[in-house]
Amino acid sequence: LVPPTATPDPARQVNGVPFADIAVLPPETAAHVREIVAHGRELGRNPRAFSKLGDSAVLTESNLTRFDGGPVDLGPYAFLQPTVDHFAGSWGRYGVAARVALTTIGALDPMWARAEYCTAGEDPISCEVRLNNPAVMLIRLGTNDGSATLYETYMRQIIDLLLAQGVVPVLGTKADRFEGDDSINAVTRRLAAELRLPLWDFDRVADTLPNRGLTDDQAHLTVYGRNDYSDPQTLTRGYPVSDLTALIVLDAVREMGLKDEG
Repeated sequence: LVPPTATPDPARQVNGVPFADIAVLPPETAAHVREIVAHGRELGRNPRAFSKLGDSAVLTESNLTRFDGGPVDLGPYAFLQPTVDHFAGSWGRYGVAARVALTTIGALDPMWARAEYCTAGEDPISCEVRLNNPAVMLIRLGTNDGSATLYETYMRQIIDLLLAQGVVPVLGTKADRFEGDDSINAVTRRLAAELRLPLWDFDRVADTLPNRGLTDDQAHLTVYGRNDYSDPQTLTRGYPVSDLTALIVLDAVREMGLKDEG
C-alpha cells in the first residue's frame, strides 16, 4: 500500500505558498534562535518587542503599522492574532534603524544615525536596540546596495552586531531586482542557511503577485486601503502581502522561546 500524502493545510499558505516556504526555520535554525533568545533574556531584551531595519520601503504607513492601528481583518489567518497582540506597539513604530536609501554599510555607520535620538558615534542599529530593546530585528535591506558582494560583507557585520546584543536577526528577501539579477536574495537565503537564522522569504510570495507586487518604479510595493485578508484583492497587493508574510515569520519566531516570556 502507498502511504497517503499529507495534504497541506489550506489555512497555512499565502497564494498557494506554504508557510514553511515563507518562514524558513528548519530544526537547526529553531535551536539557534532559542539560544539567541536565551542570550537576549540575560541582557534584558523585551520579548514583546521587535524593530525594523530597512530603507524607504519600511518608512510608510502601508508597512506593518496597520497591525497596531488598523484597518485589519485577518480573515482566514485569524489564528495569527495572538502574535499581533504579542508584539503590540512594535508594528506601528518606525524606529531609528529605518532610513530612506539605507544600505547595509549605512546601517553600520554613525553618520546614518539620527542625532536627535542617538549618541555620538552610535550606529543606527545599536541606537535602535538601545531605544526599543527588541528581542527581534526584522531586516529588509539590499535594494540600495547594488552589489551582492558588498551586501554580504556588511550583512555579516550586521548579523554579528545583533547576535552580540542578543537580538534575533530575521533576514528578509525583497521583490525588486535593482542589482540587475537576483543575487542579493540568493545571498540572503545562503546566509540564513549558513548562520542558522530565520529567513523571511517574501520574494517567494512576490512571485504570485502582479508585477511581483511592485509599483512602476520597480522598487516600492503596491498599496491597498486596508489589510482585509478576507478580500481576495488584498492578496494581490505588495504591502498587505508583505505584512502578512512578516506576521507569519514573527509568529514562527515567537514560538522559539519568546512566547513564554510574555
